[in-house]
Order: sequence, then C-alpha cells, then structure tokens
Amino acid sequence: MEYDIKFHKIDKSIDNDNAKKLGNGHWLELQEIEYIDPSTKITRKWEVCKRKGSTATKDKKSIDAVDIHAIIREANKPPQIILVIQFRPPIGRYCIEFPSGLIDENETPETAALRELQEETGYYGQIIGISEPICYEPGLTDSLTKIVDMEIDPTSIENINPKKRLEDDEWSLQTIQIPLDDLYDTLQSQNDFFY
Repeated sequence: MEYDIKFHKIDKSIDNDNAKKLGNGHWLELQEIEYIDPSTKITRKWEVCKRKGSTATKDKKSIDAVDIHAIIREANKPPQIILVIQFRPPIGRYCIEFPSGLIDENETPETAALRELQEETGYYGQIIGISEPICYEPGLTDSLTKIVDMEIDPTSIENINPKKRLEDDEWSLQTIQIPLDDLYDTLQSQNDFFY
C-alpha cells in the first residue's frame, strides 16, 4: 500500500541550546522551544517536557526507558504475558502497564530491561528482540523508549520462587499474568477499574 505523504523540508533545526526553561522538577524539566514553520516561515513556540539527566547530545537523542513485553512459556500451558498494575498520581488511578523503567547511566536498553523485569516481577528472562526507538507522546515530550521482547522459562531455577525488588515509590506495584489468548477480553473487562 502506498501513501501520499508530504514531508516539508525543515530549513533550521530546533535549537535546544536556547530553549527557555519554564519549570524544573526532580525528574523532569518543562521547556519552551522555537521552530520555523516551513509552510509560512513563521517562528512558532512549543512546550516540551524533557527528562533530566539524559545522555543526549546535540546530534543524537538518547533512549530514556524500556518497556518489557515478557511472555511466560511453559510446556503444555498457554503462553501468558506479565503485566504490572500500579497507582499513577498524574491520573489518580491504577493503570495496567508493561513492566518498564528508566535506563541508568552507562546501562544499555537490554541490561535495563533485564534489571527492570527482575525488580518489578521477580522473574529472569531471555531477550528475543528489541525495537527501534519509539516516542509515545511526541506532542508532549522527546522521551524515547525501546520495547524489549522477552521470554521467561518458569521452570528455570531462578524463576521457581520469584521475588520482586521494588523501590519505595513502587509501593502499589503488583504483577498479573494473563493468557495471551484472553488478553483483549481480560483488559476490556477491567476498564472500570484501570486505565
């Protein structure tokens, strides 16, 4: 299938060095950036939420976080996906999410995914694939994530009795396992309780 998509040539890249700082938190910074609209040549402003401590350079945006698609595979049982439930203050509700986390300094996305899976679920997994960078909310942030696909063997010695290692601010985090065949129906049945 072909699409008729037009990309405008951007004459001037966005100058993040001259971004106006609007707010500053522990983890995030709110900035106002300017760019030139290529169709009108008008300078426009945009508010951007940026992660602090990013290792990005002027030429390359760094990957901030990983989302983990972890599947439990056991002989003679249907495959199950591991998800987490946790309270998210910005929306004031519990959410069903993939295990995830920020990439620490000097850590690869793969290493972060293995660490975060173990911390949040107690399981050790094997990486079977990793995505290209994804920006979930490009109208709000420049944060980039990689999706890491993993498989878990629940019969391996390290997974017999999984123990989570949660941080203090993860007090509400719980794990659930849902058969892949029932994933859509199970999530739809929980709409009244979770986002």
